[in-house]
Amino acid sequence: MKIKLFGNLRQMAGNSEQEGSGTTVREVLTNLCADNQPLQAAIFDGSKLRVHVRVIVNGRDSELAQGLETAVANNDQIAIFPPIAGG
Repeated sequence: MKIKLFGNLRQMAGNSEQEGSGTTVREVLTNLCADNQPLQAAIFDGSKLRVHVRVIVNGRDSELAQGLETAVANNDQIAIFPPIAGG
């Protein structure tokens, strides 16, 4: 599956797109962060997703489905957005 990272997450990952694997959003994010502690700290707060991080699966916010337990498939596109502030 294709994972797109935005904002400071893309710098932490080293690029804006990566290939991912897993059967749930949690597994995909855990695999993505496995060797990248700064990225893991930016996405997760312990075992939970940070409050303002948004994970979009095929254009739909995963929080509107089953959150981290949302099922994903190999052909899905996942976008991860960090908190955005400004005015």
